[in-house]
Amino acid sequence: MTEYAAPAGPASQRYDLAWKIPAWLLLLALILHYILRDALHYLFRFNPVSFGDFWSERWILRTHVAVAMMMVLLGPLQFWTGFRMRYRRLHRVGGFAFLACGTLASLGALYMGLHPREGGVVYGFGLFLNGLFWLVAGAMAWYAIRSGHVQVHKEWMVRTYVLTCAGFVGARVVTDMTFVERLIGTRALYDLSSWLNWSVPLMATEVIIQVRALRRAARARRRA
Repeated sequence: MTEYAAPAGPASQRYDLAWKIPAWLLLLALILHYILRDALHYLFRFNPVSFGDFWSERWILRTHVAVAMMMVLLGPLQFWTGFRMRYRRLHRVGGFAFLACGTLASLGALYMGLHPREGGVVYGFGLFLNGLFWLVAGAMAWYAIRSGHVQVHKEWMVRTYVLTCAGFVGARVVTDMTFVERLIGTRALYDLSSWLNWSVPLMATEVIIQVRALRRAARARRRA
């Protein structure tokens, strides 16, 4: 049986828009910034200078970057309610493409986590877990929608997108903190980034998801 969330009132919808629009604009600005600065050269400058220490894994890294770029750009369309409701078939195709790209990107993260180039075992294990947790979240999102649980599917898709942006944006935000690098050193900063980039956003996301679920349940009880 398909589950549907209870509709929110006008005040709740206005509140959601008040923080969602600035948050999406900030996230998209960061995504575009890091795509231009850190990703495009892997696609358009295919040489040892561009890839540096990753030259031996150039095809894995190039594929990983390409599908990750597709994912971070597909995500906003998947979560745009108006687009999703008006173009349901396109939404399904986009969702399948997102999960397929995520599977490839996560497999690349698993490999690079086992063969780290920017840090040691601590960095590699954090990257490995990011990829592993994405695969689990993606599988849960797929299972939920195949079972007809729309709200559960949406929540797991949110988790997959947080893990996607964590690897693509979050790690670079942390490693750009030069003041921290001066305090703890470059290697320690990279080790820290591979854990902070996904654990903190994922925990914050989980709190938001559970608070919203509690509010839906409270509204349902009041209507009963």
